[in-house]
Amino acid sequence: MKLRKKITLIVILVLTISIGNITILSYFQMKKLITEQYSKDLLDVANAISQNYIVKQYLSGDTSISNDKLNIEIEKVRQQTNMDFIVVLNMNDIRQTHPTRQNIGTKFQGGDETRALLKGEQYVSQAKGSLGVSYRAFVPVYNDSTQVGVVTAGVLSVNFHNLVIEKLKGFIPFIILGLAIGIAGAFILSFSIKKTIFGMEPEEIALELKQKETILENIKEGILLLDKDGKLTFFNKEAEIILDLKKADIGKNITEIVDYSMAPEVLTNGKPLENIEVKARPGLNVLSKFNPLKNSKNQVIGLVINFRNLTEITKLAEELTGIKKMAWSLRAQNHEFMNKLHTISGLIQLEEYDTALKFISDISNIRNNINDILNKNIKDVALSALLLSKYNKAEELRIKLVIDKDSKLTRLPIYMTSQELVSILGNLIENSLDAVKNDDTGEVHVKIQDDDEMLNIKVKDNGPGIPKEIRDKIYSQGFTTKEGQRGHGMYIVKKIIDEFNGIINLEAENGAAWDIYIPMKRG
Repeated sequence: MKLRKKITLIVILVLTISIGNITILSYFQMKKLITEQYSKDLLDVANAISQNYIVKQYLSGDTSISNDKLNIEIEKVRQQTNMDFIVVLNMNDIRQTHPTRQNIGTKFQGGDETRALLKGEQYVSQAKGSLGVSYRAFVPVYNDSTQVGVVTAGVLSVNFHNLVIEKLKGFIPFIILGLAIGIAGAFILSFSIKKTIFGMEPEEIALELKQKETILENIKEGILLLDKDGKLTFFNKEAEIILDLKKADIGKNITEIVDYSMAPEVLTNGKPLENIEVKARPGLNVLSKFNPLKNSKNQVIGLVINFRNLTEITKLAEELTGIKKMAWSLRAQNHEFMNKLHTISGLIQLEEYDTALKFISDISNIRNNINDILNKNIKDVALSALLLSKYNKAEELRIKLVIDKDSKLTRLPIYMTSQELVSILGNLIENSLDAVKNDDTGEVHVKIQDDDEMLNIKVKDNGPGIPKEIRDKIYSQGFTTKEGQRGHGMYIVKKIIDEFNGIINLEAENGAAWDIYIPMKRG
């Protein structure tokens, strides 16, 4: 059965049962109220007749009042009060009046008159008499203080029920109207629900949900779903792994979990953000996209954040670029080696043997000194590889790259990765290589040292320096004085140093001298 038909039938069934129950309850409630009212009316009529002078005198034995006169008097009252019968009984339980004359002088039927005759009580009861089942009130008749008879006034049960039904008929139009409105509402509700779920059946929704869930759980990208208040409502398996999320995080504000300070802004203005780098926790950077969820009225009702582990992306990129660097370094070494071989060959041909030996010895010493510094003093392999690569590049460019012999690195500041340190030093050295002349006069000096408190990095060159008017702009993203898509290096350097509460000083009068201090422990 289709969802729309099922919803309509269920609503109609519930509505019918509800209105039916209300109708039945109303019937019994109305019957109770009418019974109470009729009981009061019956007692009032019976009491009024029990106080009638003619009734009292007749029952007391006054022969001047005939039975016909009494019956005529009682019948007038019965007709005026719409009673089905009013009967006057003497103390021998013999009818003295009755709507049917042949019943006058006969014994009262029903057996419910005993309490009134023997105990002098007044009450209402239901019993079967000569006219049928009826409701009747009994009231004793007293002449002075002596009971002389009983008056009973009643209505037939069938007439009573007809009266209740007649009263209930007044509600039937309203019941039918309520049922009609309910049925119309059922059709509208089913149509609205189908429209809300895009005309899909429950089975189709379940299949669609399962498919989407499978996709979300297997996609290699973290996904977070926030409500309009910025609280986390869903995360997939990849997000759980990357951010170490728990089920208890559902319902928390996203800023309590990750430093997504821009999330409230996107929820407010509804504008998406792309490629936002965020430090999720020490040692973990994520590259995120923020896409607002909007309803049919273009109102923001939530936010989808998808992200990737930038640390892993960086590692993959460095593996790829590391191969390029290695190839470039080997090419540079090969080129430089060929130049030195040509020099040695020329000296030998000129029979300058001592000079050739000295030239070979100098080259060997320089290379050994560099290798000793990198292998013994620099314990980070990635940084050693970077410095060796830059050294070879400088030689090919005819620039002198000097790595201070006192350089030393035994460990990194807490939470700092090799990639972050390589990024700092690599950008600074590259800028210096670009700044100095490549005519054997350019020099770049590098020194790196650590102790228990601080990591100190110094890079100095003898280039033209940095003009004063642009010194305040060099850390801005995208700013560059060179051609091409550049201008990100110093922005990245400054960003990393700031993250670790470090300090960067620049002297740019006679060349550029960078002096960087990074605490070994985070405050």
